[in-house]
Amino acid sequence: MRKIIKLSDIAEIKLGMAFKAAIKEDFLTGSCYLIQTKDITPDDKIDLNNLIKVQPETHISHHALSCGNILLRLRGPVFSAAIFESWSDLPVVTTNQTAVIICDKLEVSPHFLLWYINSNIGQRYFAEVSEGTNINKISAKIVGDMPIELPSRMDQERISNINQTWLQQKHTYKKLIENGDTLFNQICNEIQQDKFRNEQ
Repeated sequence: MRKIIKLSDIAEIKLGMAFKAAIKEDFLTGSCYLIQTKDITPDDKIDLNNLIKVQPETHISHHALSCGNILLRLRGPVFSAAIFESWSDLPVVTTNQTAVIICDKLEVSPHFLLWYINSNIGQRYFAEVSEGTNINKISAKIVGDMPIELPSRMDQERISNINQTWLQQKHTYKKLIENGDTLFNQICNEIQQDKFRNEQ
């Protein structure tokens, strides 16, 4: 039998690091990489290719991300989430416009929780409770109060596996479309250039 609990019952929710001044890249002496909200894509990914290196004003040990942490954008219109996977020799942090969700892995699968947050169920909850006029936003408390219908661990793993497979397929389709766009743009440009040369 499934039970309904609050997200805060199965995970710790905290904010990323606060930056008092405007964020500036420090490529040469920066001590960590920074994930900003724009780096969390609507398709459940973190764009790690364009992270900037920064030198925070405070010690980063409490804010350094760990593999398996879920990062959730706190500003809309889409409150998308993604799982952080360790990839760098330097620590990685995120800003306080992002919630860091640290799952109790004995209770919940991070990949199941990621699916739940990004599903119609999770996004409908955020749409109903978000605040703001021009830009919708949610707080860490709202995230913690999110009701979760928690299935058995076996069903969690089944949903996690299905979701991960589908995300991989979506990524493959996206790359195919991008490559196709590049190819056909090249073909059309070559035809256009040949026509221009022939008219000279």
